[in-house]
Amino acid sequence: MNLQEFFFPVKFFLKTICKKIFLSILSSFGVLWLIVEIGTYFLGETSSIIIGIKEHWLIFLIMGLLIAIIFGKPKFTIGGKLNNRDISVEISIGDFFKQNGALVISSNTTFDTHISKDLISERSIQGQFTKQLYYGDEAQLDMDISNGLQDIQPITLTGKRIGKNKKYPIGTTVRLNPKNKTAYMLAIANINEYGVASASYEDLKQALAYLWLFIGSRGLKDNIVIPVIGTGFSRLPQPREEIIREIIKSYIAACSEFTFSDKLTIIISPSDYEKYKMNLDELESFITHLCKYNVFSNNIERNGQQIET
Repeated sequence: MNLQEFFFPVKFFLKTICKKIFLSILSSFGVLWLIVEIGTYFLGETSSIIIGIKEHWLIFLIMGLLIAIIFGKPKFTIGGKLNNRDISVEISIGDFFKQNGALVISSNTTFDTHISKDLISERSIQGQFTKQLYYGDEAQLDMDISNGLQDIQPITLTGKRIGKNKKYPIGTTVRLNPKNKTAYMLAIANINEYGVASASYEDLKQALAYLWLFIGSRGLKDNIVIPVIGTGFSRLPQPREEIIREIIKSYIAACSEFTFSDKLTIIISPSDYEKYKMNLDELESFITHLCKYNVFSNNIERNGQQIET
């Protein structure tokens, strides 16, 4: 965790509470002004009641501060429960690797694992997952991935490449269990001969659809924790909030066919939240609407679920 993420909760709280305090104080003095104006109109400026209210203006200031403190606590987590289903959806600002549940790790269609400046960045989710937290190096990870892919026929890529030359379909998923932690490595992007990854919005939709199917047939019924996949080294151009909405819609659509998880948690990194000025209130409204009014189509296909909103 870098210093920006370490101090984020304090900065977020202060920023939110200061704004709430300012608005609450304005509202309190607005109420005071209205009472004085109405009272003066009916009772006159020399009324003892009006004079007493003016003398006790500090009470309104304190009321504003108390209201801001009580109701101004910032929300780091938002979410909702699907109507008539024991399934919850949550968005949280925090450290992806400190969450409880099965982790979704986005990868490329050749399942490259080598951590270097030319291939898999050490700063990426996959890089952190591999080197810093669960594997230490790529050897054991490569072995676990190979075991998970042994029943899938790849395409052999020709020509000189920085990475591997065995390519698997978008959406191919491998279940990993390092250090008693369940993780699903998901192929979401293609990677060229120079080690540059790229994905399309359709790739994202397809990958998500196959991910839920894989978890439903070969995974554990754990809570699922997923980052805002595709927005980093996969280079998807869509805004992060749009990616989040697509993840939620895809998950709910898959849940209409079979129950494979009771909860989905989407993690936003503190740095992304600040850098891209993400709006949790709008995302909360989206989740509330979708959870309350979700309507599932009657002809959902197993290889690409869609949800009507």
